Amino acid sequence: MVFCRKTIKCNESKILFLGSADLRADFLRKSVQRYFRSQGCETFFPKGGIHVGNGMIDGEVYDRGFKMAVELKSDNDDILRGLGQLLEALAHGYDEALLVTSSVRAERLDIKVFEASGIGLASVNSKGELRLIVEPKIVKF
Repeated sequence: MVFCRKTIKCNESKILFLGSADLRADFLRKSVQRYFRSQGCETFFPKGGIHVGNGMIDGEVYDRGFKMAVELKSDNDDILRGLGQLLEALAHGYDEALLVTSSVRAERLDIKVFEASGIGLASVNSKGELRLIVEPKIVKF
């Protein structure tokens, strides 16, 4: 399946249709923001991502002196690339890292990788509820 942006002119106004990959990432981002704001944390998810070392992360959560890198992965995204981006963020000063994906995708992942590396794993269900499967650990390189 190909995801693309389409612009259609309708009565001299433009309507932008986003592909489902864009909608899915936006849905994950809003779920993460809602969850961590309810916990009293601040979130930052700029449009182009955050440049960290040689990679990019989707956003960050910060509260009382700690920063957590957040990577959002929809069902068609590469999980290994996401883990690499989070490891890069940990190596460049982030205290914690969290990979967020759909509930269906998270069920298929081996959580031993996340437990051993200290990277957290969270899933978002179809209602937009975030559930932490593996708590992120404070990691200092």
